[in-house]
Amino acid sequence: MIYNESAIVRFTSELAEGIYKTTLFSPKISSSSKPGQFINILPKDDWSNVMRRPMSIASQEDDEISIIYKVIGEGTALMSNWPIDYAVDIIGPLGNYWMDFDIYTPILIGGGVGIAPILNLHNHLLGKEIRHCLIMGARNSREHFLDHDEKNGVFLSTDDGSKGIKGNVIDVLNHFFSDNCNKYKIFSCGPPMMMNSVSDFASINNMKCDIAVETIMACGIGICQGCTVERVLDKNTSIHSYRDKFALACIDGPIFAASKIQKCI
Repeated sequence: MIYNESAIVRFTSELAEGIYKTTLFSPKISSSSKPGQFINILPKDDWSNVMRRPMSIASQEDDEISIIYKVIGEGTALMSNWPIDYAVDIIGPLGNYWMDFDIYTPILIGGGVGIAPILNLHNHLLGKEIRHCLIMGARNSREHFLDHDEKNGVFLSTDDGSKGIKGNVIDVLNHFFSDNCNKYKIFSCGPPMMMNSVSDFASINNMKCDIAVETIMACGIGICQGCTVERVLDKNTSIHSYRDKFALACIDGPIFAASKIQKCI
């Protein structure tokens, strides 16, 4: 069920350079959301922009949810400065959620603020004692807020080698996970170029792969048609409807099988 809830800001902290985590008291959404889903946020009461701000849910427990975001514009700047006890108009939980993580050994891959739905799944799997690996990529150590811990399946990469493994998430995959690929399934969220590379790796190595698409979702409920994602069409069928050709990230996703959609843009 989807709720329009007045959530209360508990606290906000800066996790890494320009990356913030805000915890909200939101009992209805907290009790009904699952890892991979998102909320649509009104950053302030007199927000004049047409679109709310979609944010993946980073955690849900004890009547609270959290979001992790990078300050890149007016909306996120407002969010990073919300005072404690501020009431925020949010809608959620929206979209679908991660599945089939108990059939294969999960490899979780996040980049940038794509960490939010990945971290949610990571903690969910820890709670269920499901063995898995977590790979997080960033440009440098200042953008990381986790510890590199290969013994416990946490692999950090940085472009400049300042933390963890020098390189990107594909370098980590090639080094550690290029054998016995059919026992793994990838769950990924991050910048489009990263997810395209992850999808290519999965395709080449015959691995299952689900990706969470990051895109603008104005309404969050499929009305505005602004978050279209092009599907891979069945080559044996010559006639397709609009909905056959295009999915909507807000209601059909944001999680898709990588093999079922065209490249991220």
